[in-house]
Amino acid sequence: MGIFKTNFKIFLFLGGVILVLVGLFIFKKLPSKKEQKITHQSGFSALVKEGRNENEEKEKIEEGKEHKEEKAKKFIADYGPCLNIPILMYHHVADESGWLYVRKDYFLSQMDYLAQKGYTTVTLPEVVESLQTGKPLPQKPIVLTFDDGYLDFYENAYSVLKSHNFKATVFIITQHLGGTGYLSWENLREMVSSGLISVGDHTLSHPSLLPLTEEKLKDEIISAKNIIEENLGISVNLFAYPYGGVNGQAEKILKENGFLAAVISSRGLSCAKLPYKLPRIRIGNAPLSAYGL
Repeated sequence: MGIFKTNFKIFLFLGGVILVLVGLFIFKKLPSKKEQKITHQSGFSALVKEGRNENEEKEKIEEGKEHKEEKAKKFIADYGPCLNIPILMYHHVADESGWLYVRKDYFLSQMDYLAQKGYTTVTLPEVVESLQTGKPLPQKPIVLTFDDGYLDFYENAYSVLKSHNFKATVFIITQHLGGTGYLSWENLREMVSSGLISVGDHTLSHPSLLPLTEEKLKDEIISAKNIIEENLGISVNLFAYPYGGVNGQAEKILKENGFLAAVISSRGLSCAKLPYKLPRIRIGNAPLSAYGL
């Protein structure tokens, strides 16, 4: 019995020690008030940092907008006055597939749309004159251009233009005239005589102008101009860069040889001091409203 009591006391003592140790272990695991405060402050700091980052991002966006606005103002100050006159660029008008083609029904609906919306077709020389002298244009001016001189312009587009009394410019590659799928001199004479169609220079053979020497550039540009003038009895003063590639030397040649305007293949503003870089909108098989018209 005495041994039992002694063992029981020892058991109670050991149990008490274990309980104390377990308590100490749990107490150490609990965060102190200081730690709780630090944790709370850390979460608050994260929120503050997140808010600061959002504000900085907004400021960057606003700064970007301001930079773009300042850049646009400087551009207009350097090259203006500028106007947002839509100059449409077509190639083929035919029921074929390919990114250069606009189907006949789409073309008709596009011309109908322009008529319904009150657009008036003007020529590129009229645009340049307005930019440089301030001469007013119709309320909703628009320019129609067709590159390369394909036969389907005569077969499919010309009659639609006539029915709407719309003016247009066709830029021809002189060495391709009369070839398969291209306009003939007879086609051009008929259309020019209507008073609606202007003919522009698109070079002799449609090369990229960027790598050409000055001599070769003159041959491609001036020889083509002379050939058109001799065959049609008109003055040629409009040019379209093959593939839209502007060449500084080509610009100089255009200026020195009586050209009034030249068109490129990218969008933008038409500006008085950039008559040889008039921007165009490439048109495809979509309603013209999809192009902002």
